[in-house]
Amino acid sequence: MTTEEIKSLLDSLADFIPQASQWEQGFFESVKSQFDKNHPLSVKQIETIQKIAGKFTPEAIREREAWYESFGELQKENLRVCAEYYKGSGYFRDLVERILTEPDYIPTPALYKKFAENKFALKVLEAYRAEPKFPVGSLATLRAKRSSGYLAENGYAPWSDVNVMVLSTNEPIVSAARGCKRYRCIMVGSTVTLYCEERDLKKMKRGK
Repeated sequence: MTTEEIKSLLDSLADFIPQASQWEQGFFESVKSQFDKNHPLSVKQIETIQKIAGKFTPEAIREREAWYESFGELQKENLRVCAEYYKGSGYFRDLVERILTEPDYIPTPALYKKFAENKFALKVLEAYRAEPKFPVGSLATLRAKRSSGYLAENGYAPWSDVNVMVLSTNEPIVSAARGCKRYRCIMVGSTVTLYCEERDLKKMKRGK
């Protein structure tokens, strides 16, 4: 690119840069300062500026506006379910906190895709919406060997097969393993409540 073309690119991007990410704003300011001091820009710097500018073409702006207008309750629920899943892992830490504290937050299409449409997130969402094998009010047996999704809410559940009644079938999912749909249950004949995954449960044998 010629010097005039680079100047035109920087000038045209200046009006939109406040809408860019914090990193992109910092990069732009650094490159512009370098250019204003008559220091040549590298090919990589020019390519990065062009990439940032590509986000603010009329077509890109129209697509982004359409995304925000179409963002509905389903997408919000997807964000919440995935945020609960990531919360204990440390992944997407800042984004998780924002989603869980700002109900009206809408990420960019690219960020949404990365957060809620990767292979692990899709497994979590599928499990969350799957028909439960053990409906609310049904009886089941909690296996002695339990997943990482098991947690006694109060009291103590013996590390042996124990019978439980299902209280809820849509608890926050904490793993993407097969059978990860999460339940809240209460031990039969006890006040002990607990969280477990569907794979932790099996049909209760009558007469036990």
